[in-house]
Amino acid sequence: MPINNNLTPVKLPMDLKFGQDPVTHFVNNLESLNIEVIDAPTREQAQNIAWNMTKATWADHSSETSFKNASPEEASANLQDVLNFRALPTPMECLGFTFKISGIDTQTVTHLIRHRAGSFAAQCTGDRDLRNDRALVPESIENSSADENDFYDRYVDIVSQAKQLYSDMVDSKKVSMMDARVILPKCMETFYIARFNLKDLIGFIKQRQDVQIQPEVDNILATRIARLVVERIPEVATCLDFTKPDMHYVRTFRVEQPDGSYTSKGTNLYHPEPKNDLFEYHENDSIYQCRREQINGNVQGEEKIFTRMWNEDVNAISYVKYINGFEPVLTSY
Repeated sequence: MPINNNLTPVKLPMDLKFGQDPVTHFVNNLESLNIEVIDAPTREQAQNIAWNMTKATWADHSSETSFKNASPEEASANLQDVLNFRALPTPMECLGFTFKISGIDTQTVTHLIRHRAGSFAAQCTGDRDLRNDRALVPESIENSSADENDFYDRYVDIVSQAKQLYSDMVDSKKVSMMDARVILPKCMETFYIARFNLKDLIGFIKQRQDVQIQPEVDNILATRIARLVVERIPEVATCLDFTKPDMHYVRTFRVEQPDGSYTSKGTNLYHPEPKNDLFEYHENDSIYQCRREQINGNVQGEEKIFTRMWNEDVNAISYVKYINGFEPVLTSY
């Protein structure tokens, strides 16, 4: 069909920014993080499903599984049994949580979507102009501006140059947005919608809380999601422990071979944190000869943003345990 410019143009779903100078705000990659619960079951709904499904096994009649037969104490105890695999865990697969996870960079996205049991929807990059998107900065880089290396200023400069080149290519209309976007760095901000059932969500939390082999933003994703879930369904707190050793790291850091030599079977980035300091090791067994929290640019001895956020979340979860009469757990990182 021929072009007919007598038609009214369609309204495009995205804003066009041709000719605009790019604007970039640089923000901390942990303080930018925001997680919103879009959809989730209530505590009563979780208890109801758990009660019906666990009681079905030995019931002589379907009426015997009715949640009306349960006292509040029995309903809570039964749900705790499900969460801690002392009863049929299937009810966890019937409880779905949907989150809007914003203020993350594209590097973090690669870790999020590795959890294949989740369902995801993403902010588009192919036909949406990205020239005004924010850039996220790890704390160690933020704290590296007042020395001879000037890492922070160089970081800002390179990101700004990449954004300008992106804008120039898009504005030329000789390079599409689809092609121009590949010049942009991984630190660009984005958001995802993610849905998990409770069983897989707990698995996500337990994997990403590992402070030895997961990045700080993954750790805070884990604690923040855990906090939101526990505030809605307190019994979930009974199957979470943020103080236990990270056993994958402990078991793989230094492994003896049949010939008596030692090798690493995992990620040996840092020396062990206090909770993981359960074995002898050589100073050079790790890539960095210090703990993770000691790598903070030019700032030493001050509480890190990560530590503050971790403790806030874990303390909130412990408080939920306390007010509900669950077994208390140590809190601080």
